[in-house]
Formats: sequence, structure tokens, C-alpha cells
Amino acid sequence: MRKFYLLALYLIIFCITSSTALAHHYWIIPDTFYPPENSLVKIAFSCGHSYFGTVETPDITKYRLNLITPDGQRIPLAYSRVDPKAAWSIVPVFGQGAYIIGTSSIAPSYWSKTTEGWVPEPKRRAKNVVQGGKYVKSVKTFFRVGRASDSYKMIFGYRIEIVPQKDPTTLKPGQSFPVVVLYNGKPVKDVIVFGVYEGYRPAEKGTYPVETKTDGNGIAYVRLTKAGKWLIGAEYQFDTAGNRDADYENYRAYMMFEIEK
Repeated sequence: MRKFYLLALYLIIFCITSSTALAHHYWIIPDTFYPPENSLVKIAFSCGHSYFGTVETPDITKYRLNLITPDGQRIPLAYSRVDPKAAWSIVPVFGQGAYIIGTSSIAPSYWSKTTEGWVPEPKRRAKNVVQGGKYVKSVKTFFRVGRASDSYKMIFGYRIEIVPQKDPTTLKPGQSFPVVVLYNGKPVKDVIVFGVYEGYRPAEKGTYPVETKTDGNGIAYVRLTKAGKWLIGAEYQFDTAGNRDADYENYRAYMMFEIEK
């Protein structure tokens, strides 16, 4: 029995430390986006090249889950289970309004491209480096119980963060959805913002059904073409000349919600 648990632990650690490098997108997906009051919602924190479901487990040593309730309380969430495809948690739902589940890197990840491939090391620790990068991510998911509330506007204070300017739990297909991208708490312009709906199959890697950029006020407008689950992402990158650890810094923010049919 002890060998079985050690093997399971090894598989989880292997998945977290080896496959996450290839996972470009992160998300938190609940078992329902419109749960009843006084219930428990099961959520999965996952990542991968696809956009929904459970694919690969992020490095949860660098992420702490939090819940913002309709009355503005911020509650830490514990992981209830971890497997190779996701880290799971149970969210208590005890009042009506908009809820937000969020997490962000508590420590950056460093990846260096070498002549032999990518390695999870800062540039100064790797050999034969072509280019090195520093990566920080944040992830938020919105769901609603009963009536709407203003809690969707709450800001977590992450290094990079997408903040909706309309309640994402009340949107309708065809609407233009305004979001603000904040870096260190300030709006940032010319940030790429994309939207992906569940069921989308890209013609090639890195293509999205909706893509735009933030304006001078850090605002981007995402056209929501259909009902169902959506993942909105933003990517902000800049060079860091003279940095021993990284030639550039890459900040990515994600948010997920569902438009009712």
C-alpha cells in the first residue's frame, strides 16, 4: 500500500513539474455556474493547450485559491484532492449574488530555451541558453447564485488581472463585453486580449475566435458571439535587458464564466 501511495505522489509531482511548461492556458471550472443557494460547488483548477475541462495539473505549490462572496468577504479555499488532470476544491455557497474564485502565482516561474530545448530554470542556472523568461499568471472564475450583485467588480490585487466592467454572469450572446487589464494595479494599453468559447477548435495553434487589444485606458471589448462557457485571456510581455534571470517577463491573466442559453 505504501508503494502505491508513493507511486501516486510521484505521478502527480511529475505531471506538475514536467507538463506545465507546455500548458499555455489556465482556468478554474466549476461543476455548475448557476448553483442553488446553500450548496457546495466542486471546482477544478487545470491547465493545458485546450481551454475547458480537466487536462493537466498546475504547480499548486505556487497557487492559493480564494473566494470572494457577494458581500465582499475574501475566503481562502483548500485543495480537497489533486490528480494528474486537476487540483480540486469544494466551494461553499451561502447567499445570493456573484461569486469569484481567484488565484495567482505567489512565485514566478522561470523557463529558459536552450540549444537542447526548454528547461524550468532561470537563465543564469541553465546551460547553452538561447533565451530565458519569467512567467506570472492569474486566474478568475465567476458564477452566480440567484440575483445579481456588484461583487463582480471586486479586485484581487494580482500583478496581472482582468477586471470585468459588466457582470459576466448576466451577459447575453452577441453583447460586447468590456474588460480592464491591470498590471500592478494600473490599466495597461496594447495588451492582447482574446476570447474562446467551449467547443471552439482552432485551425492552428495560437488562433482564437475573438482577439483584440486594450486601448489607452486599458479597456478591451470582447464580442461574445454565442451562449455557453467562455475563457477570456490577456497577455502582457516586455523585455528586461540586463536581467540575469530572464530576457523578458510574461504576464497572463484569465477569467472564465458562462452565458446562459
